[in-house]
Amino acid sequence: MTTERRATPHPTPHPDSHATTHPSRALELRETVRRVVGGSLPGERSGPPAQRDLAQLRTLDPGDAPQLWTESNVHLLEAMLIARVRLDDIEGALALVETHFTDGRLRTRAVLGLDTLASLFAAVGEAYAAAGRPRDAGLYASHALMFADSDPVRYRASAVQTLIFALNGEFDAATTTRALCDGLARDNGWSPLDTDYALVLGEVLLAVAAFDADRVARASGLLRSIAPRDPYAQHAAATADAITRILHGDIAAGVAGLRTVIGGAWSHLSHRLVRDLALSVLADATLAQGSARRALSVLDGRDAAPDHTVCFDAQRAAAHLALGDDRAALDVTDACLALGAAHCPRTLAGVLVRRAIARERRGQADAADDLFDEATALVFHTGGSLAPFVTVPQTSLAVLFARLASRRPTLAPQIEAVRQQLRAAVPDTVPAGLPALTPREGSVAVALRGGKTYAQIADDFVVSVNTVKSQMRSLFAKLGVSSRNEAIAVLERHGFYL
Repeated sequence: MTTERRATPHPTPHPDSHATTHPSRALELRETVRRVVGGSLPGERSGPPAQRDLAQLRTLDPGDAPQLWTESNVHLLEAMLIARVRLDDIEGALALVETHFTDGRLRTRAVLGLDTLASLFAAVGEAYAAAGRPRDAGLYASHALMFADSDPVRYRASAVQTLIFALNGEFDAATTTRALCDGLARDNGWSPLDTDYALVLGEVLLAVAAFDADRVARASGLLRSIAPRDPYAQHAAATADAITRILHGDIAAGVAGLRTVIGGAWSHLSHRLVRDLALSVLADATLAQGSARRALSVLDGRDAAPDHTVCFDAQRAAAHLALGDDRAALDVTDACLALGAAHCPRTLAGVLVRRAIARERRGQADAADDLFDEATALVFHTGGSLAPFVTVPQTSLAVLFARLASRRPTLAPQIEAVRQQLRAAVPDTVPAGLPALTPREGSVAVALRGGKTYAQIADDFVVSVNTVKSQMRSLFAKLGVSSRNEAIAVLERHGFYL
C-alpha cells in the first residue's frame, strides 16, 4: 500500500512569518520588497514599482504584529502599504496602519535604523493623504522628515509633505517643501524620471490652486514620463490634461475629458484623490457653463472625504447661489461648519465665501462681513489661491470685497491684486448668479415657461390674478427684465430650468 503525499500550500508570508516560507519564495518576496521600497526613492533605481510587484504585495496577509520590529519585516510592511496606496486599496492601507501604529509610532518595540523608520512613516503619511486625512498624514510625514538620515529618504519625506500641505491648502508650506525636493534632486544629480509620484500630485494641486494651466500641463507630462506603464498615473495625467483645457478657456473640451476619466472603462484604475479632484472640477466647469442644476446632478450622491479635502457641499452651495436659493446654500454647508477645526482649510475658505454671499443677499450684512473676514484671512494666510472666489456670483463678491477694503485699509493692495487676478481668471461664461427668489417667485418662474395665462396661474395657486401680476412684477424687477420672454431667457441662461 502506498501513501500519496499531498502538496501543502505555502503559508502566506507576513512580517513575522519569513521562516515558514519556502526559501525560493522567500527570496522572491525579498526581491519584490526591495524593488518596491527602492523604487519609491530617487537615485539609482529602475523606475517606480511595477504593477506586478504591487499586486503581489497587496494580496499578502499582514498577520499579527511581531514582538520586535526589525529592518526586514518593517521593509515588508512598508512595501505592503505602498502597494495598497498605489492600487487605491485605501481601506486596506488604513487597516494596516490602524493595526500596527498609534499616535505617530509603532505599537510594538522596534530596533531600526533612522532611514528605515523615516521611510516607513512616509508611507503611512502617504496612506492618510490618499484617504483625504491630511492632519493624520502630517503627523507621520513630519516624523519621517525628522528621522530621515539620507538625502533619498529626506526627499521622499518632503515629497509626501508637499502633497499633504497642498491637499490641506497650506500652499506656501507646500511650495517650500517642493523647493526642498528640487534642491535635493539638483544637488544629487537625480533624473527628472526619479520624481516622486506624491510630489507630482502635490504639484498638480498647487498648479490648479494657482490657475496656472501651463504648470498643470507640465505636471501631466511628468506623470506620463515617470510611470508610462502605470494606469493610475496615466489616469492622473489625463485628468490634468482635461483641467489644463478648462484653464485655457476651452471648457467644453475639458468637461468632455473629465467625463471620460470619471466614467470611462478604465476609471477603476485610478486613485480616489484624483477621482474626487476630477469630479470637483467637473462640477465647477459645469456651473461655469451656466448649468447650475446639472452641476448639482454631477454631485448627486457624492460624499466628501473625511476632512472635506474635496468639499462637494461647498460646490453644491455655489450651484444653489446661482439658482438664487440662498437658504439652500446655507443649509447644505451647515455640516461643514459643524466639523469645526477638522475641516480642511483649503476648502473651508470656499464654504465661508459662499455663506457670506448667502447672508449678504438675505440682508444680513454684519454676518456676511464676519464670514468674509474669516474667509479672506484664511486665503491670505495660506497662500492666496483664487479658488474660493470662483464660480460664485461676482456681483455679490464685489460688494463684500469693497466693504472689506473699507474696514481694513491695510488689506487694500492684497484685495485689489486678488480682484485683478479674478478678472483674468474667471471666464465670461460664469454667471453672476440669480438674485434670491422667494418660494412663490420660484413657482411663478416655473409657471412662466409653461405658457399659461395669468388667470390659469392664479387658478393653480388659488390666488387672485392681481396677486399673480404683483408676483410677476417682483420677479421681473429682480431679474432686471420687462417681459415674460426676457425673464425666461435669463432663467434659462442661469440653468434654472435644467
